[in-house]
Amino acid sequence: MSALRLDDFTVSVQTADGPVVLADGITLAVERGETLCVVGESGSGKSVTMLAALRLLDFTSSVSLTGRAEISGVDVVPLGQTAMSAIRGTKVGVVFQEAMEALNPSQRIGDQLEEAYRASDATPRVRNARARLIAAHEKALGLLTEVGIVDPATVMRKYPHQLSGGMQQRVMIAMALMGDPELLIADEPTTALDVTVQAEILDLLRRLQAERGMAIVLITHDMGVAAEIAHRIAVLYAGQVVECGEAQQMLHRPQHPYTKALLECVPRPGERLAGRMRTIPGSVPTPGQRPLGDRFAPRNALATPRCLVEPPPVLLSADGGAHMIRSWAPVEQWTPELIGALTGRVETEPLTRVVREREVHLSLRGVNKTYGAVSRGPFTRSTGGGTRAVIDLDLDIHRGELFGLVGESGSGKSTIGRIMLDLERPDAGSTVSLDGIPHSSRRGHRAQRALRREVQAVFQDPQGSIDPRQSIRDAIAEPLRELTDLDRRGVETRVREMLDAVGLPTTVARKHASELSGGQRQRVAIARAVAPNPRMIVADEPTSALDVSVQGQIVNLLLELQRDLGLTVVMITHNLSLITAIADRVGVMYRGRLVEVGDAEHVMTAPDHDYTARLLAANLDPFHPRATSVTRITD
Repeated sequence: MSALRLDDFTVSVQTADGPVVLADGITLAVERGETLCVVGESGSGKSVTMLAALRLLDFTSSVSLTGRAEISGVDVVPLGQTAMSAIRGTKVGVVFQEAMEALNPSQRIGDQLEEAYRASDATPRVRNARARLIAAHEKALGLLTEVGIVDPATVMRKYPHQLSGGMQQRVMIAMALMGDPELLIADEPTTALDVTVQAEILDLLRRLQAERGMAIVLITHDMGVAAEIAHRIAVLYAGQVVECGEAQQMLHRPQHPYTKALLECVPRPGERLAGRMRTIPGSVPTPGQRPLGDRFAPRNALATPRCLVEPPPVLLSADGGAHMIRSWAPVEQWTPELIGALTGRVETEPLTRVVREREVHLSLRGVNKTYGAVSRGPFTRSTGGGTRAVIDLDLDIHRGELFGLVGESGSGKSTIGRIMLDLERPDAGSTVSLDGIPHSSRRGHRAQRALRREVQAVFQDPQGSIDPRQSIRDAIAEPLRELTDLDRRGVETRVREMLDAVGLPTTVARKHASELSGGQRQRVAIARAVAPNPRMIVADEPTSALDVSVQGQIVNLLLELQRDLGLTVVMITHNLSLITAIADRVGVMYRGRLVEVGDAEHVMTAPDHDYTARLLAANLDPFHPRATSVTRITD
């Protein structure tokens, strides 16, 4: 009996224009002891399918379900919410994408875990209230220990904001296991985590599965994550499964053009970028605008006229295996020319930059930053009642270069970025200078206005950095009004120029951030930063939550703007494969100290510091995973 089986499972919602299909005829199964990774770009239907199977979409919209969705042999499609409550928690546990958002900020960790235990009805009703409370408390302590938290009793008394991102995710996993489920569904459990914490979370999931014999469905857009943990991989596109099969075949011998394109867009560890990053032209069609034929055909350079008008058949492997593909023309032999056409690769236009290495653009000397509050990160150190986030840092950023700053969460990367932007003031005795002028001398409205125009920021979360009440036109116009002397007509002209520069249609100007995709919002954030004509941009994790193809589009955009405008770019990231592919130099932060600085190629191939080598070893590679196979646990 499968832990989860979907058979011709279709999800639709009722809108003012009629029903809209979100997931169309999904057929999947995962056995106990098996890990199925569901991959695809945002909008492919990954999360919608699983949330609908758990009957959680019922709480947000008018949902219609057809087909079968079996959890431990029970078809949940006809069930009411009372019956589903008995299944959720006991038969299936869920780890949501954003642990900080999923956890209740007003409740202590222990209270939340104990509440999850009681809600799962795992304690027999014959016990009295005190016995149930004791059982829930002991279960929570045991699971926190099981997921690798060293001092579970202390963590039980903390609130979510007092934990690091990795610890929050471990708490979420413990909460999902409170009812001893047979199936664990994890939705992007490692998104935005640094490479070492990501590796630890995957190792934890693998260990828990081996010990408990659970089935795991892991939703991700990271092919490196899928390579690391999956037995099988299912690729979704525009609400359909387009390919599904054993992980190694999917990673090394994919048959569907979309699967191949996704893999081609992944930056290879150790590979320097010669031209633009590979991307998939276009975007996933929205549910109401899906084409009649092969849904990937409009983005597929290999599509035939038939692909555009007729839905493709579902093909099974000729040897009777479990490999499935939905395509008119599965391609088995891939030439470099076909791959180049598929991913829109342009080898003839290298994005060369002129880096004037002897000309220092930004200089940091003896920079220290101490916070008075107790540290919330695992890698900063407290002294004298404060937390030393940055310690004795010396660094020069050269004019025109792309400098990558990497390190684990809590290592001080973002603090350095805010100090560069003068959004944080370093401790006394520190010196930060732009073009030889210290930040400390730039006081007063006029001097600050000049600095803001010179150095702009692109933040990690464009949804949070763009005012949701503003139209996109106003969001881009705001820094122009504040930092330049353009009149109203000049501002309007510049807004249109910037939308064109970042590849967005002018119709976007009337929309709000909530109406755009993640990639579009990040393009708006870049347009907003570049609009006042700065000479430097500090980008803090600008691609961490983006699909690999959209990530490539954003990076190409930054590289093109850097080349065309002569920008100096400081990119803060935990994506080592990406930054070593595009950066001129890389700096590595560890516990507030800059432990290594060097050319990207040298840092990537022959790191001087043991910590850098550890980061590189933890970096996930879909083509050479750390664990090429995972022993499957069977009943």
